[in-house]
Amino acid sequence: MITGLVLQGGGALGAFELGVIEWMLDNRIAPDVVSGVSIGAINATVLAGSRHPDPRDELRALWAELATPAWPPPFDGANGQVSLFGNAAMYAPRVDYVNLWHWTSLYETAPLRRTLERHVDFQKLGPDNFARPAGARAPRLILTATNLVTGKLDRFDSQVMNLTAEHVAASGSLPPSFPATTAPAPDGAPAPYWDGGLFDNTPLSKVIDALEESPDPDKTMYVVNLFPSGAPLPRNLPEVTTRMMTLAFSNRTEKDLRRAHQTTEIIKLVEELDRLMPAHPELQALAQHPGYRAVKELAAPIRIIEITNPDVTGPADFSPDALEARRRRGYAAAQASAVSRAAGRRAARRPAPGA
Repeated sequence: MITGLVLQGGGALGAFELGVIEWMLDNRIAPDVVSGVSIGAINATVLAGSRHPDPRDELRALWAELATPAWPPPFDGANGQVSLFGNAAMYAPRVDYVNLWHWTSLYETAPLRRTLERHVDFQKLGPDNFARPAGARAPRLILTATNLVTGKLDRFDSQVMNLTAEHVAASGSLPPSFPATTAPAPDGAPAPYWDGGLFDNTPLSKVIDALEESPDPDKTMYVVNLFPSGAPLPRNLPEVTTRMMTLAFSNRTEKDLRRAHQTTEIIKLVEELDRLMPAHPELQALAQHPGYRAVKELAAPIRIIEITNPDVTGPADFSPDALEARRRRGYAAAQASAVSRAAGRRAARRPAPGA
């Protein structure tokens, strides 16, 4: 069995991913390969490179640091906007006002690098990791960022290169809030990067490739979707901005997932042809068809499990209560997904009426 996990970007909505990861690890579902972008890249990096033996403890400590101060009543209505003035574990407002005319961002991200160094053992996130015994091996980590020079998406893969805090910061350098981050490109040369979510907020392809390369017959990919298509009508300008981002991200995600599901169904079709060929010699010529051979190279189909965040409000709300509510929703959504799948399997095994 091999398991993949894909984590989207979405600011404070990433606490939902924390809940999903907790549920997975509580149920002994440990991903072999994990991919992330932006806040998903931060979660994925701490999961794969955790300094603590139990990644759940490291992730909880991370999110405790990411929480912004909370005001008591009657001022608690402002708690969701505190992050506009900075987040001590992630970013700080710029103060070089003399250079204001040349600013390309509102914040600087040195705090994020310090936070990552506290929670991540980067020695785990490189090719040397895969020379270790399977039981002592960290998950394969794949991060994505948008290369400002080429305009294309670059993928940083711990199986082929050593990942650093700069790669994580590059994946989350969302303009105009954050500056571009210079990090080693896959070819080793330094390059400037913006947030990978600008190009693709659901980095599925490399996880699919990793699962297809594996000889394991049981392949499962969990996809945490922070931005569902449906959402309430926006009531103010911040909600308009959030809705625009939701639509851009969710439409691309739906296309990517639909393509992945279609590939899985094609593999199942070829498996059915394999089963029929011995009894139907006329079908055996299909085995030489280029399309048939291409599908056979994909090995086993991938089971795709989507876990969707039901509430996209407050992506900048890092207040403790909001983060805890999202964490609980993530855990509950993952659990509900498991219950739904179990019910579906029972229904599939149930004899048809009259059988």
